[in-house]
Order: sequence, then structure tokens, then C-alpha cells
Amino acid sequence: MRARWLPRGLLLLGLFVLLAAPASPQRENFSTEVGLIELIGDPPPDQITKVYGPDNSPGYVFGLDANTGQVARYHLPSPFYRDFSLLFHVQPTTDKAGVLFAITDASQSIIYVGVKLSEVKDGKQQIIFYYTEPGSQNSYAAATFTVPSLMNQWTRFAISVEDEEVVLYMDCEVFERVHFERSPDEMDLEDGSGLFVAQAGGADPDKYQ
Repeated sequence: MRARWLPRGLLLLGLFVLLAAPASPQRENFSTEVGLIELIGDPPPDQITKVYGPDNSPGYVFGLDANTGQVARYHLPSPFYRDFSLLFHVQPTTDKAGVLFAITDASQSIIYVGVKLSEVKDGKQQIIFYYTEPGSQNSYAAATFTVPSLMNQWTRFAISVEDEEVVLYMDCEVFERVHFERSPDEMDLEDGSGLFVAQAGGADPDKYQ
């Protein structure tokens, strides 16, 4: 995937997934790129199976019992990046809803930042981007994009956040732009904030499959 459209800096996961953000002196101890292997381990747990995508890049199949939760601040700075991107290369195997990536509060009650696929209906589904201000009572869907069903096919897409705009890229091309409102305040991550791949812990019951 070409990175020409990314904001400055990155966090990489895999199914495949990636998050990007500008570097700053306060965040110098954090890499601008974090890989999925760092989040799930190598070798991964028994509930996560390594596979290979169409370009022979490694990917992972997540079982229903897979536990991918970690403390977010092991990998991410607080305050969290204001501008960032999340890149995905996925092949959902069911038409059910599922969370791809989530940063949650310490109690796993809300999703601060996350991406979820909705259930497939009439050949289409939604890519939902969550951005919830700390102190909120419920997770907030800041942008929702309707796309053709992604089930049973490898698909590359990315969500880029810069200022008050969320952009969905499909195969490195702009698919849709959405304006959203957010506080100018920084997003502080609590000590126990969670970081999840293919689920959102207790914040959402729908796991990616």
C-alpha cells in the first residue's frame, strides 16, 4: 500500500492493520510504527492462526476465544495522537458484525478510538469509525461509510483522521470524506486503557471473524 496519503507517522497491526501520527518531543519514547506481532506475540496464542494473504504477506485468523487485549499505554503515548491513520487488509469470513481495532477506557465501557464492520445487509455493510471524547458515557460513531460487502475477499482500506475530517481510502484511493466535530482538548489515555485487535474487550461484544 502506498503511504503517500498518510499523515506523518504510523502504528502497524496485521489481519493486517496500521495507525499513523506525527512525531513530537513528548512522544519520542514511542515508535511511530507498531506491528501486530508486538500486540499478539510471536508465536501467537493457540487461538490465533498464521496465514498468508494473496501477496504472501502474513496475516492471522482470530478464533472466537482469542484474547488480544493489552494495556494501551505500553504501545501508545498519552495524550494520544490527534492526527493518525489506520490501515487494514482484511478478509471477513462471516456476514456478522465485528470490531477490527479498538482503544478502550480502563473499564472497557467505551471505545475511545476504533473501527468496526457492521453486519452485511443487501450486499453492503458499513465501516464504522469510533472517536469518543474521554468522560463520555457511550461510544460515539464519528463516521460511518457504506461499502460493498467485504466478506470472503481480501480488501485493503484505510481510515485517516486529520483535524476535523475522517477520510476512507479503498485500495489507496479516496472513497469518502466525512467532517466530524471534536474537542480541541487532547485525548488522555488512562493507565488501564485497553488496546485490542479483532475485538473491543467488554466495550463491544462483536468480535471480528
